[in-house]
Amino acid sequence: MYFIVNILLSCSFFILIKLRGDMEHRSKLILGVSILVVAFILSGCNLPITGNPVNQPGIVYTQAAETIIAQLTQSVIETYVADKTLEAEQAVTPTAQLITQEPPTQIPTLIPPTSTNTPLLPTLTPKPAPCDWAQYVADITIPDGEVIAAGQGFTKVWRLKNIGTCTWNTDYDLIFAYGDRMEGNKVVPITTNVPPGSTVDVSVYLRAPEEKGYYEGYWMLRDESGNTFGIGADYMTAFWVEIQVKYTLTTFDTPFYFVENYCRAQWSNDTHLLPCPGSSSSLGGYVIMVKNPTLEKGGTDNEPALWVHPEFIKNGSIIGEYPPILIKDGDSFRTVVGCMKDATNCDVTFTLSYSANGGPITNLGSWSEVYDKSITPVYFDLSFLKDQEVIFYFTVDANGSYKGDEAFWLAPQILSN
Repeated sequence: MYFIVNILLSCSFFILIKLRGDMEHRSKLILGVSILVVAFILSGCNLPITGNPVNQPGIVYTQAAETIIAQLTQSVIETYVADKTLEAEQAVTPTAQLITQEPPTQIPTLIPPTSTNTPLLPTLTPKPAPCDWAQYVADITIPDGEVIAAGQGFTKVWRLKNIGTCTWNTDYDLIFAYGDRMEGNKVVPITTNVPPGSTVDVSVYLRAPEEKGYYEGYWMLRDESGNTFGIGADYMTAFWVEIQVKYTLTTFDTPFYFVENYCRAQWSNDTHLLPCPGSSSSLGGYVIMVKNPTLEKGGTDNEPALWVHPEFIKNGSIIGEYPPILIKDGDSFRTVVGCMKDATNCDVTFTLSYSANGGPITNLGSWSEVYDKSITPVYFDLSFLKDQEVIFYFTVDANGSYKGDEAFWLAPQILSN
């Protein structure tokens, strides 16, 4: 028995020494050794014992073995606990050597942007306006799609605004760009200075083609250096005139009513084109259609009239140039002239002129009118102009002061026999 216990103790110590570094097997080792020792002790206890236990050496050795095993077991447990504690501490707090060899990865600190940071988008600098740039304002005459008789002449007027930085002087021109020129001049000078921010009416005399259909002509402006420009965001877009030819000149033939077609005429003073219809507040003069005018003789007339006022200057004028009209044998011109009701300072001269087949302007007749409660009828036989295209000119001149010069052409017309 003594011999067996020694062998077991020796084997246990040997196993402990060999497996000392393996912390995972220590608990299993303690359990195994304890089971072996207990088994042998129990087996020893089953052996028959006689006499005094003190005199039994096996008992002494057995007690000694139990003491040693208890001490070894306690030692192993303490060592295991100490080792586990050390491992836990190393897992929580790395040693200085480990920190030196493998420094922890540094995480950059994120700084939120502030108002002083550089903006993500660049600051846009406004593009300066070009020197020459126009803006379309309105069609003063011949709106898009206007029906014009085949072969009939007409005046197209555009109102434009100078939105560039340079003044348009009298060396600037209206020029034909492309499309249907309709016999218009390729270059039409601008007759006045137009500073930036101002508007101007530019016009060109055209003639409708002989064939039925739609026609468009495109026009632009040209500066004194020969550079062309126009309207639109790129200041290079042309503006246009668009007409529709539906019928021949004979359809727009006599009888011809000047009041109904008064905006087909080109109205102007001595220096500027005038809008049509006009406005009674226009200082350049005006023309307005009145369906039932009240005349100086009193009462309201049942025929329409052209209410006209010359330019608001001394001896000012207003002139209406109508498109050509084909005159037939037996045609006659008829109208009545005078002053409007309550125009007590009215003092004007009416003049009717014509140009046949592009010839010189000829005076057909003149009539002076003042506010005297009477009106003047006018009649002309036009047979001497038969088979000719005739342009008629309606002129009213102020005799001295322009104040109160509100005059009228009552129902001017060409009638056929």
